[in-house]
Parts: sequence; C-alpha cells; structure tokens
Amino acid sequence: MNPAKFGGFLIVNLLVCIWIGWLIDGWTNMRPFWIIAFALYAIVGSSAILLWKKKR
Repeated sequence: MNPAKFGGFLIVNLLVCIWIGWLIDGWTNMRPFWIIAFALYAIVGSSAILLWKKKR
C-alpha cells in the first residue's frame, strides 16, 4: 500500500468501525465503550496493514 493512499484507507476504516461500534453500543447500552474499542481496532489494524505491506 502506498503511504499516500493510507489516509483514505484509514478514514474509511475508522468510519465503518465507529458506525459498527455505535450500533453495538445502542444494543448493549454501553455508550462509549464499543465506539472507542472499534476506533482503536481500526487505527491499529490499518497501521499494521501499512507496515506489513511496506515490508513486502
């Protein structure tokens, strides 16, 4: 993955994960927990993919 494309990839990943977290928070009434958990997952996962593809 080109580092120039990483910004768009991260934003899309982050928005999708925040949306999923928001839905799960609504179902479980644990308002900020799942949004934060999925946002961290998106950031860490996107960074790991960038580093993994850069090494290849």
